[in-house]
Amino acid sequence: MVLTLTKSQVQLEVFELESSEHRYQALAINLLEHRDLISVSEMQVLEIPAELDLQREIILWGLAPNWLYNHLIYRFYNAPWIACFNALLKLAVVVSSHTSSVEPGDVIHVNINRVPPSPAILICGAPDSGKSILSHALRRSLPAIKPDTSVFLHRANWDGEGNHTLENPDASLACQLKNKNKFKIHKHEQAEKLLAEYFQYHAKAVENLRQVIDISLVDVGGMAESCKNPVIEQCSHYIIISRYPEKIQEWHDLCSKKLKPLAVIHSVWEDKFEILRTQPYLKIVAGKWEKGVKIPNTLLNEILKLL
Repeated sequence: MVLTLTKSQVQLEVFELESSEHRYQALAINLLEHRDLISVSEMQVLEIPAELDLQREIILWGLAPNWLYNHLIYRFYNAPWIACFNALLKLAVVVSSHTSSVEPGDVIHVNINRVPPSPAILICGAPDSGKSILSHALRRSLPAIKPDTSVFLHRANWDGEGNHTLENPDASLACQLKNKNKFKIHKHEQAEKLLAEYFQYHAKAVENLRQVIDISLVDVGGMAESCKNPVIEQCSHYIIISRYPEKIQEWHDLCSKKLKPLAVIHSVWEDKFEILRTQPYLKIVAGKWEKGVKIPNTLLNEILKLL
């Protein structure tokens, strides 16, 4: 099979990261086409910046497929050491080294402290209302409007949903992956302990993301439960999407004392868009929530105002 060479949809940019003791060379991976999955043909047309010093360490930074990270690690193998930055942990993990001072598995703590932290939007609402589709569509739509904005979708739930669910062309495989990654923590005999640990971990992840990413989207599942408070407290705003009007208030009760409401979406299963009001927050009727849905510009603009 011969891959057709095209202009690269990936831009690599050299910058510096600081720790309390050192300055590190980092390489940002920027995807130029946020709406589309990039092709493996990128490995043939990828341009390495001339200013990248292969005699120094390299920290890879950015959202990109695993195969692209593997390709870059292989391509820069002779560098003194290579690490991959983990936004959820806010540290870099060394994956390759030719020096005695740094070993694979070591972590590099870097100084990234936004003041104030960037927005984190909780996506919440009753089950089967379109939360996963809304979250995924926002992740793809926001950078398409504002390309210099980094958006991260963090799923703090155990229902097996992920980008693979909506981006996989094989529906059967997507369903298998969803079921394989579904963990019913709430039914475990140590559910109370496990749930507390689970949401504390995700709360810390959201806190870290707000230091690194421009807009974080946080999906906490469909039940309005107090055990989710640690994650809620790390967010700044919330959007409710629900097909059941009677379920909306319980999410307001859980979130409104800590977060600012951005929008309430009355979810419907037909093609429809109606603005009910714009103040003190956006209230709309919208649908149909299925793969490929177009997010109303009214909602996108409300989110972009946060920047």
